[in-house]
Amino acid sequence: MRLHHYGCNIFCLFLFVSVCECWRLPRSEPVMHGEIQSPQYPRPYPPSQLKQWDLQVPEGYQIQLTFTHLDIEASTGCFYDSLTVLYDQNILGKFCGQQNSTDGHHPGNQPILFPGNRLTLVFQTDDTNPELQQNIGFSVYYQAIGNTFLSLSAFLSLPSSIQCISFVLSFFSVFLFYTCAADRKWSDNNDIHAIPKCIPVCGKPTKLLSSFQRILGGAKAPDNTIPWQVMLKVNGGKGGGMVIGDHWVMTAAHNLVDKGVTAYYLAVLQVYMGSNDVELMTTSPVDVASLHVHPKYKNLDNLDYNNDIALIKLQHPVTFNSSIMPICLPAEGFTYTEGLLGLISGFGLMEKNGSRMATNNLMYVQLPVVEQAVCRKSINEAKEIYSSLPSLTDNMFCAGVPEGGKDSCQGDSGGPLAIKQGGQFWAAGIVSWGIDCGQKGRYGVYTRVANYLGWIINTMQAN
Repeated sequence: MRLHHYGCNIFCLFLFVSVCECWRLPRSEPVMHGEIQSPQYPRPYPPSQLKQWDLQVPEGYQIQLTFTHLDIEASTGCFYDSLTVLYDQNILGKFCGQQNSTDGHHPGNQPILFPGNRLTLVFQTDDTNPELQQNIGFSVYYQAIGNTFLSLSAFLSLPSSIQCISFVLSFFSVFLFYTCAADRKWSDNNDIHAIPKCIPVCGKPTKLLSSFQRILGGAKAPDNTIPWQVMLKVNGGKGGGMVIGDHWVMTAAHNLVDKGVTAYYLAVLQVYMGSNDVELMTTSPVDVASLHVHPKYKNLDNLDYNNDIALIKLQHPVTFNSSIMPICLPAEGFTYTEGLLGLISGFGLMEKNGSRMATNNLMYVQLPVVEQAVCRKSINEAKEIYSSLPSLTDNMFCAGVPEGGKDSCQGDSGGPLAIKQGGQFWAAGIVSWGIDCGQKGRYGVYTRVANYLGWIINTMQAN
């Protein structure tokens, strides 16, 4: 909102089930994780084989395969020996050859995510003389990937007949394997007994910005440099937001509330992400499930922006990739030190040749955090000129430069002020309000996200 006066810890646990028989899985209930190997692995596989495995995980999940080893006789089109992956009789991949070989079709060792909760694997070999056959076959892990994770209580409530199982701690394709050791304690391959927390990969874009420019009259943000950026359209206006989870977007409350009434009931709220180009992005809105405005946000007269924060729950989980990725939440007790540089981004107004105009591209700027006393003084001085201005509270902070010219503006509200520390970007602030845009001696005001960590986590867990 711009005022114008022109006048985890989440434990992600998965059952580890070893499937060493080369037949259809004998379980009637779907498993979450397992291993499949070719006959006689790691010895050379025999000729004249035709083996099939039918994999199934719970509804709502997808199956991810990770090939720890694949050495199958190479041939054009994998005609002789092959491992074929099918979904409902449709061939998704046919593999043979060796890693880094020019022959065959090797899947590599990176995780591959397949559609649906079912897969069929078929291993077929020809009748080559076994004395000449030295290829050792394959070993592949499969894992359920989805938005519902087993909790520790799920393990504690397993049938008593299961005395000791293994599991994998996983998030975003990072694997840590654990076994139940002889001393009855969970242990990893380094004999470490403590189970670590599951930390999501956040705030790490695949492409980094080489320099920082101005939003007002600035340059376009390159693709995949700010993958948490969200654009909102509501009641004919435009705002910003940021992805903080596969179901969650964080934004400013004033984007969603007008005189105490949430925009959800006033008009259709449209959420867009995954591109820096407005025209491309607006072809694929993301469905909204529910809105969660901070209960203490009470801004009936546009003069009280305290607690200007809200969460949007999405109807369906988004798939994280190079163009959509969550930003990290700040650590508890995060300190907003004067001079700390923040990255502000948005699809709001830009300045060109002295005129302001709407932008069709994501813009960005780097601005320092301003000392609270300096910002409060600036606002109090402005109040001597303008009678109706909001007040600065401890739930807000300011960013900008005294000479002006660099700022967020209309249409940027709800977007992120991100601070990079420890190699990751953290959501330190939410674009909230200010006195015009980029004026000398004036600063942008941002919601202090660190003050709301408890509310954010509780809201997400409760919904």
